[in-house]
Amino acid sequence: MNNFEAFNISQVGILIRDNKCLILEFSKSPGIWGLPGGRVDEGENREDAFKRELKEELNFDNFVSRDIIDYDFYRLKKGPVICGIARYIENETDEIKLSHEHLSYKWIREDEAGDYDYFWNTLPGMVRKGFEYHRKISQ
Repeated sequence: MNNFEAFNISQVGILIRDNKCLILEFSKSPGIWGLPGGRVDEGENREDAFKRELKEELNFDNFVSRDIIDYDFYRLKKGPVICGIARYIENETDEIKLSHEHLSYKWIREDEAGDYDYFWNTLPGMVRKGFEYHRKISQ
């Protein structure tokens, strides 16, 4: 008998402007930071879900999703396993307008990636990989 664990998919965006990465502080968990994005709802395809989440959280209408940077699996307390996917995104024009889900945002340097408490414990590494990718495509 096969026992397969159910899981959810969550996608986050790594946005770098002026050599700084955008991170967001959660309203429900002050002092806990993450990247913009969220889960794929039932019946939704991944691209539509990602566009919806960035519109909801940042009010972004225009962005380019360049590549998947990293992924990881994690579990929140007793909930399902979540596959978290970090995608490098580009947007130089839209002003950030946070939803009620976030208290604030910061632009951090690569060397500051480990200075915050994150929703996913692997986010500092994902952010660093985002900076590596940014350098690679900026050459």
